This record gives sequence, C-alpha cells and structure tokens, in this order.
Amino acid sequence: MNSRDPPSKILLLIITYLPPSFPLTNDYLFETFKQYGEIKKILIFERGKTNKAFIEYYEIKHAIQARRDMMGKSITTQGGRLLIHFSRLKQLNLEVVDHTRGTQYQTHEIETQPQPQRQVQNIQKAPILIEEERKPPLIDLTQVIKLEAVDLSHASEESPTKAIMETQLKQLERILDEDYANEVARSNLNQFDEQQQVINELLAQKPSKYLKVQNIDERVTSKMLYNIFNRFGHLNALLFIKKDNSAILQFTNIDHATIAKELLNNIMFFNREIRILFHQVDNLEASTLNEEYYVGSQTKFKIVPLSKVLVFSGISDLLDIQDMVKLVGKIQEIKLEQYSIQITMVDIYEALKVISVLSEYEYKGNKINLILK
Repeated sequence: MNSRDPPSKILLLIITYLPPSFPLTNDYLFETFKQYGEIKKILIFERGKTNKAFIEYYEIKHAIQARRDMMGKSITTQGGRLLIHFSRLKQLNLEVVDHTRGTQYQTHEIETQPQPQRQVQNIQKAPILIEEERKPPLIDLTQVIKLEAVDLSHASEESPTKAIMETQLKQLERILDEDYANEVARSNLNQFDEQQQVINELLAQKPSKYLKVQNIDERVTSKMLYNIFNRFGHLNALLFIKKDNSAILQFTNIDHATIAKELLNNIMFFNREIRILFHQVDNLEASTLNEEYYVGSQTKFKIVPLSKVLVFSGISDLLDIQDMVKLVGKIQEIKLEQYSIQITMVDIYEALKVISVLSEYEYKGNKINLILK
C-alpha cells in the first residue's frame, strides 16, 4: 500500500500546491470521494501552506479503493496534489474539534421493528448533512487548541466530559504533529534524491541529436509536443513515455537539438516548467503500452526566436480562427488583414499553447498555416 500504517476506514489527505483562493470545503471533498463508497465524516484543517483533511468511510474497502485511485492526482486543474495515508485514528470524533467545520454524513435505514416508548417513524434511506455553524472552510488547528484549552484544575468542577475532550484533543494533535513531521522529512528526502539525479544527469551531459523532456503536463499529448519542438528545430520523431510524464525527441542533427534545447528549456508549458537534457540513445521504439512512438508531418519550418505574435492564414473564415484561439489561450490584440489575421497573445507561454494545438490544424477542409512573427 506504500502507507505508513495498515488499512483503515479513515484517510489522511495531504493537499499540496493548492491556490489559497480555491474554495476547498467538506462538500467539495465529499463530491470528489463519494464515488468510492459511502462517506461517514469529513474534517478539513490547515497547517501553514499545506492543507489536510480526514475522510472516514463506513467500510475499509472503500477507503482502500479511494487511496489507490486518487494517490498522486490533483483535486482541481489549478493544483492540489494529493498524498493519501491511512490514519492511525480509530474514529473521527468531531466533538473534540467542534470549532472546526467538521461534517457528518449519516444514512438512516427504514425502521422495521417498533420501539417501546416512542413513536415509530418511516425514514427513507438518504444522506443527511449534519454540520456546525458556517465558518471559513480552512481553520488553523492551533487556533482550535487555544480556544479549547482550559485550566485542567477546574475541568473536573465544570464537567467530567470536558477533561475527556481535552485528552482526546491532545491525542489528535500529537498524531497530526507526527504525521506532519514524517511527511516533511519524506518530502525533503525525495526532493534531495530528485536534485541529486538532476545534478548527475547534468554532469553526464554531452551534445546529442536526442533530447529528453521531463515534467510534462498531463494534458499534453505527443502531437502537441511534436508541434512545439518542430518549430524550433527539425524534429524527426519522438517517444512519449506517459507514466513518467516525459519524452525522448530525435532531431535531424545536433545543431537543431541544441537550438530547441536553448529556446525551450525551463519554459512554462501548460502550467509546468519543462526540463530538457541531452540524451544518449541508439534508436527510438515503443516497448510498452505506456510508451507511444509518434511521427508528425515532418514539415520544415523556418527556425525563429520565441514570440507571442502569431500569424494565421490558409482559410477564408479568418474570424473563426479568432474564436478558436480564444478557446486555447489568452489574447492581447488582434489585427485583421486581407488574407491573414495577426494575433498577439498575452505572453509567449500562451502562444506556445496555441502552436501546440493549432499547428497544421485542418478546418473545413483547409489546413491552417501558422507562423511566428
């Protein structure tokens, strides 16, 4: 399972790279994770820039399936990568953290046996939402402790339950501290390993007509990669390795590979900064189902510097191109000429997105001509 603890009904979600403006709520997590089984409780809290949440299922098998399917994925296109572990909590007690926005989802079965001294009610099976008064969805757990903390010497005078709640709260806080510390240590170790790997690869660099492109966004396809790199060096073919979000590119010669590497290395492409290294390989061929060998049209373009200005021609309905470009990237300015349309994007990153999608795109039987200006 690659988790620190054995399977449990309760999952601990560690959500990284989530924009502060994103409205993360219990209901949002409920809608995301309910597909795996019936959810009992959800609790969101915040610790620094890392958001965390507990999700408790009624059955362990549903928690296992949810973790297996959602581990490493993002809960939104804006970010929010998930690290999921089985929690060591035996049960998610919302009463001890009643200042957070804990939500309980209950299912009531139809009652079939009459109960003494009370009226029998027919209640249809349906989820009933029980939650505290509305508060901001993310609350620093340290503030909860401050609000809950009281002088233990007076706890027994106020209520015996109060002391129990305080003990449970301290136990919860200790578990969270341990989980957080372990996660930070593991993250630092992984980061060190990745940095060392990059350093080793850089030290082994020597010019080649092959390039290795890493950190490719999951939305990018082999055709989109080909369209981009073939603009800045004559590209013969590429091998797209889906499971690693990487690709190996074969150029006509070392010079073209070097030009493409210099122009596109460390550039943002679909919200990810791609990394490019020279690569040593004899030939390209797909060996597994996770690898895709792709050869494009092999059209030879004039190699020009990066630009955010695009010129389209080749079809009669030029205004239609404007609408198509708006679907892909953000436009700054449009100039309509007799046989072409010049579109200036807000930056070169938006221009690269348009190039990757619309290069040699066929529209109403005609191929769109797209050049950089």
